Amino acid sequence: MKGSIYTRQKCFICQNAGEKGGLKYLEGRGVLQCETHPEMVWNGPCEVRFGRPHTKNFKTVQLAERHLTSLRYQADRGKEFDQREWAKDQPLSFLSLREKFVDSKEVKEITPKQMVHIEMVLGKAGKDWDKMQIKEITESEIDGFFVKMKKQGKGNKTLANYKTVLHDFWTWAVKMEKRKSKLEMPDFPDIKYKMGWRNIVDMEDQEKILNELWEITKDFNPRIWLGVNLLALYPKVRPGEMRNVQEKHINLKDGWIFYPDPKEGDKGKFIHLAPEDCQMIEDLWNPKGLPDMFFFRHVKSKKGVQAGKQFGPKYFKVWWDKACKNVGIENVDLYGGTKHSTVTALGKVMTPEQIQRGVTGHASDAFKRYMLPDVNEAKLARQAVAKIRPQTPKHSLNKITPIKKAN
Repeated sequence: MKGSIYTRQKCFICQNAGEKGGLKYLEGRGVLQCETHPEMVWNGPCEVRFGRPHTKNFKTVQLAERHLTSLRYQADRGKEFDQREWAKDQPLSFLSLREKFVDSKEVKEITPKQMVHIEMVLGKAGKDWDKMQIKEITESEIDGFFVKMKKQGKGNKTLANYKTVLHDFWTWAVKMEKRKSKLEMPDFPDIKYKMGWRNIVDMEDQEKILNELWEITKDFNPRIWLGVNLLALYPKVRPGEMRNVQEKHINLKDGWIFYPDPKEGDKGKFIHLAPEDCQMIEDLWNPKGLPDMFFFRHVKSKKGVQAGKQFGPKYFKVWWDKACKNVGIENVDLYGGTKHSTVTALGKVMTPEQIQRGVTGHASDAFKRYMLPDVNEAKLARQAVAKIRPQTPKHSLNKITPIKKAN
C-alpha cells in the first residue's frame, strides 16, 4: 500500500546491542513496533510520507494513521494527489484563495463600496470554510451557508447578492485551478425574490417637501437644500455621489458638474446644468474653498460637527425626513421622493428610452419599473383597441334592471 508512518524514535534494546533499532509501522494498529523486540512499541511523534512530495508531522501515531487512511482513500477513488492541499501555507484553502481573489479584484476598476461588499460576503462564508480545502466545500456546505444566513434574518434579495459574490469567486477559482487540481464548479441554490417598490410622490408634493426643506435649512446651511434639489432635478445622480462632489468638479462657466466615482464603475459622469441651476449654485457658493474641498460640507461648527467637514452618508436623508414630517408626508425616503418620483412623472412627457438616454444615463431592471410608458402612446393604444373591437350598441348602466331576489 502506498505511504507509511515513520519515526526517529529507536528501540533502545537494539541500540544497546549495536543494532539500528528502527521501528516499523503496524498497519491499522496505531503503533510502530520493533520487529526484534515486539514489546517495544511507539505511539508518539511521527510523520506520514506519501510518495516523494508529501511529508507531514503528527503528535501521535493515531492522528498520523487517520491522515494516511484519508490519502489512500482519495487515491483509491482515482483522485489525483495534490501536495498543495497539505502545504503549510494551505494554498488551496478557502481562506488563501479568497484572499487572492480579493487581491485580483483590487487591480480592476471596481468601486471601494463593491470591494467592501465582496470582502464582507467572503468573510461571512469564511467563518465556516476558512479552514477547509476548496475541494471540500460542496453543494451541501454552500446550501448550509444560505440556510444559516436565512435564519439570521437575511432576505432573499440579500442572499441573491451573496450568491453573486460566491459564484464570481468560484468562477475565478475554477479558472485558476482547473488544470492543476481539476477543480469543478459547484451548483448554487436558486434564490428568487421580488423587488420592493419605493413610495413616491407627485411633483406637487415633491415641491412642497423641497420648499419646507428650504425653510428649515436656509439660515443654517442652504447647501442641504441645494443638494437635495439637485437630486430631484438630475435623477442620474445618487445621494452618495452628490455628497462626494468637490469644488473643482463644478464648472458653472460651461455649465456642468463632474462625478468621478459613480456606482456604475465607469470613468465618471457629468450632469449638464441649466442656466438657472448655475445661478442657483452660484448664489449659494459662499464661502468658496480650495479645489479639493467637498462642496457639500458643514459651514458652521457645532457639537460633533466641524466646519469644513463633508456631510455624512445619511445627512441629506436626515433633513429630507424632517421636511417630510413637517408637511405631513409619511414613508417616502430620499431616493423615492427625488430620483424615483421625478422619473415616474417624466413618463407623462417622455418615453422610457428618452428617459434612459437623457435623464438617468443608465437603467437597471429594478429602476426601469419607475419609467412609466409614454402617455401619448398609451392613449393611442387605447384608441386602437376601440377600433378593432366589433361596433356594438352602447349600453347605459342606468337602464340595467336589478335582479329581484326571490321571497
